[in-house]
Amino acid sequence: MTFFLTRWFYYLMQFLYRLFNDSYLLTILVSTLLLRLVQIYPDISNRKTQLKTAEIQPEINELQKRYEKDPQKLREEQNKLMKKHGINTLTSCLPMLLIFPLFFCFLNAFRCWGNEETITLMYETAVAQTMEEGSEERARAEQQAMDTFNGFRFLWVKNIWQPDNFISGNLLLFRMDGEVITPAKNISMLSSNVLKNMPLLQKGYTDKSGKFVSGEEIWNTLVDAGLASGEYGDAGNTSGCNSCSSCSTDKTGMSLLPEKISPEIAKKMIGVETSKQVDDGGSQSTATGTDIYNALMKRYPDAISKNGKTPANGFLIMPFLAAGMQLVSTIISMRRTKKEGQQNEQAKQMNAMMYFFPVMSILICMSSTTAFAFYWTVSGAIQLISTLIINAVFDRKKKKEAAK
Repeated sequence: MTFFLTRWFYYLMQFLYRLFNDSYLLTILVSTLLLRLVQIYPDISNRKTQLKTAEIQPEINELQKRYEKDPQKLREEQNKLMKKHGINTLTSCLPMLLIFPLFFCFLNAFRCWGNEETITLMYETAVAQTMEEGSEERARAEQQAMDTFNGFRFLWVKNIWQPDNFISGNLLLFRMDGEVITPAKNISMLSSNVLKNMPLLQKGYTDKSGKFVSGEEIWNTLVDAGLASGEYGDAGNTSGCNSCSSCSTDKTGMSLLPEKISPEIAKKMIGVETSKQVDDGGSQSTATGTDIYNALMKRYPDAISKNGKTPANGFLIMPFLAAGMQLVSTIISMRRTKKEGQQNEQAKQMNAMMYFFPVMSILICMSSTTAFAFYWTVSGAIQLISTLIINAVFDRKKKKEAAK
């Protein structure tokens, strides 16, 4: 999370989350509303452009007939006509140019937040596991970890930091993880550079009991529990690359769920005693960090069903809601364009993208956190409402001008 906009969105949501007493619902609603307010002006400018284009559409149609066999001349004459009437075609692209960067910034911000919440749960679970069994301190620590896990519930999903779907596996480039508990493979994929720059591990956090825990304490506790390896603050082999994409998989520094842990740690955390001899004459546990993670996470409700299978986190509701908002907005815009007699390039592009964006919304929301899917659904709903309001205002203005 090195891009400045992503960090800004992350800190904004963290501020709102604390302001609204740890309410995911209000945090996402308000942050989405603030983002949509930024896009109101480009939406209004785009609507003005559409109205002006509709007024000169007969002239555009005449030019298309006149220069049907000369596309270059047609473009030149259309540009002259639009310039004459003060129409800037770039304004119609501005909303889209704003949406996509913000889309990916929010996606990464939610992904970082989800990773942090999972690491927090790992830390609190490890703290409880290392305390004396049957003691009051362990009971309090276990209850705190359970409260953290229960706080992940949101609407119908059991874990807001996991996708709202019941598919587990891969679909082309989209990872579908419908489990309630974040799969170990997702945790182990985090690179050293990502972990080093994670705000939780840089600044620490204050737990529900009011105790502040530093990032270094979190990391050292995970290392002692066999859930992490590497020195705190070690970003791995990043010298000279300036946080480029080649660092995305580097785990030579800080790393989660190591493949090698000591027999003592395995015995303390999950009771595994099996070990093997290594080259230096010592012994190494056959258990891994992934084994410890899976064993510790099984204690939480819905982590594993009664029949031993991995239960689903949701019902695919949010991804389809998000796609539905996209589809309805596109249909309304297309009908508007046809009603006003526009047959320009923008109308043709909207027709071509009518189903592309909804399908992409489904795939992305199925492979992202429920928190992001909810944001994207709310964003689509606000966009739909704002479009209807803007259209109504311009229609009323147009009727008044026609009456005069």
